[in-house]
Amino acid sequence: MKIKKILWIIIPAIFLGSCASGTKIVDQSNSLPQEKIDQKAYDFYMEGALYDFQDQYEKALLQYYQALLYDSTSAQIMKAIARDMMRLQQYESAVQYLKKSHRYNPDDRETINYLGEAYFNLKDYQNALTYYELLFKMDPYNTTAENNLLYLYSNLKMEKKQLELYRQLMNYYPGDTQRAIQYAMALLREKKVEEAQQVLRGVVKEDSTQLNALFVLGNLHEINRDTTTAVQIYHKILKSDPLNEDALTHLYRIYRSRQNWKGIEKTYNPVVAADSLNSQARLVLAEAYYYDEKGDSATQLLQPVLDDSNYRSGALELLGRIAFDNKNYTEAENYFKALTGENPQNRFGWLFLSLLYNQQKQYQHSVGVLRQAFTIHKDDPVLLGMYGTTLDQMGKGDEALEPLEKAHRLDPNDVNTIASLAALYDKLKMWDKSDSLYEAVLQKLPNNALLLNNYSYSLVERDVQMNKALDLVDRALKIEPDNGAYLDTKGWIYYKMGKYQKALEYIKKALNGREESAEVLEHMGDVYLKLGQPEEASRYWKNALEKDPSNEELKEKIDSL
Repeated sequence: MKIKKILWIIIPAIFLGSCASGTKIVDQSNSLPQEKIDQKAYDFYMEGALYDFQDQYEKALLQYYQALLYDSTSAQIMKAIARDMMRLQQYESAVQYLKKSHRYNPDDRETINYLGEAYFNLKDYQNALTYYELLFKMDPYNTTAENNLLYLYSNLKMEKKQLELYRQLMNYYPGDTQRAIQYAMALLREKKVEEAQQVLRGVVKEDSTQLNALFVLGNLHEINRDTTTAVQIYHKILKSDPLNEDALTHLYRIYRSRQNWKGIEKTYNPVVAADSLNSQARLVLAEAYYYDEKGDSATQLLQPVLDDSNYRSGALELLGRIAFDNKNYTEAENYFKALTGENPQNRFGWLFLSLLYNQQKQYQHSVGVLRQAFTIHKDDPVLLGMYGTTLDQMGKGDEALEPLEKAHRLDPNDVNTIASLAALYDKLKMWDKSDSLYEAVLQKLPNNALLLNNYSYSLVERDVQMNKALDLVDRALKIEPDNGAYLDTKGWIYYKMGKYQKALEYIKKALNGREESAEVLEHMGDVYLKLGQPEEASRYWKNALEKDPSNEELKEKIDSL
């Protein structure tokens, strides 16, 4: 009984405070005369409240039903019944009692909130929206109504309503930066970029330490392709928070897309200095050093990363590439074998290992690696392209055709595969296919210098459409004017056209602009022979034969002099 007496004092203020003024059950402080209270209804209500306090909702409901028999118009009793029904997840029944309660007391905010909640749980979002809008109108500082309205507007794709609500909230909470950032994000979803920028600039102007606002503002400049301003903003963030991962990641992406390796070095050197155990930062910085031709510095940075299981694969790949570039093939092989063994899902490990063997003309090893890779990466177009190219280099052109054609079907825009497949069609004298492939791809990639040159060379080797061949190689040279292979193609076209002096001019440029190749040296010898200089021709042919000792046609040319 002592507990009951204590609760008797506390509970009425909690559960009866929002009673309708016309009901018989009222708060003890209500100014209505005491004799208007129905004592039985009040007693049953209080028993129900006691059970509620003990989380015995079924027993509480029995008491509230009894109370309702003595006061059938009490909004408070109906609300109490509905509240317990909601606790028992009987939302449809709860709605019926809440509607009655709302009818008797339309200004009770708790009832309106319960109606919104009940309809939300029934997934009747439109009705839930109606009551939350009513609650927000009555109490614009009610955060429950605010958050639920924002969610419902988003769920129901009512973007204009959502933006309008954000505008209202900006007026109610003018200094709330989090709400301002949310507003800016909502504007972005509606592609109102300028408005979003304006909101965020206001936040930053008000408080320059708001890094979230700064970060989103940087993102907006990236979206507008103003990466210069974005970089400035991200560096401003790093001044306040030197290890901010989001700013670092975006700076890395921007600098990498620009191939600005110095920018990555300048950004990430302080990070590694501040946190020497940061494997991700070490890996990023090492990659920049690698592309900036600082292989030793990259190698030194990567050694500790090998002990970090999260980033070991990246370190193995980069160390393997450094060794490969330095022609330390055994070391590179060890790294790539470790990579494929530990992380067979990493396709680059297989690709580089195959490339390593091809570089050493160990084609059988390369084919074995790729066949093993296909057990994991069955339809990888890059690996298929490499497989076809390797078979072709082994003199197995017929076998190479299927994987190259499949690789092209899987990735029709991969230039390496296209070039390899077209070259194979030429070799197999499947010129209709070769020409069709070049024509189709150049419709999509009209400024690809490699394909323009290769198509040109294919035509000239067949002595067909020489003017078209000249036009194609000129387009390639307009893109890459100093490319030795393209200069050689143009010189070879002039040779085939009988313009030997012009041929000499361009093939000389080709030799000056690239590492000497057997093919270009042979072309130079052919030109000198036509110019009546057999000794010069012989010299260039012999140089060519040193680079390609298996070339029987070259041997015949030399012997014929």
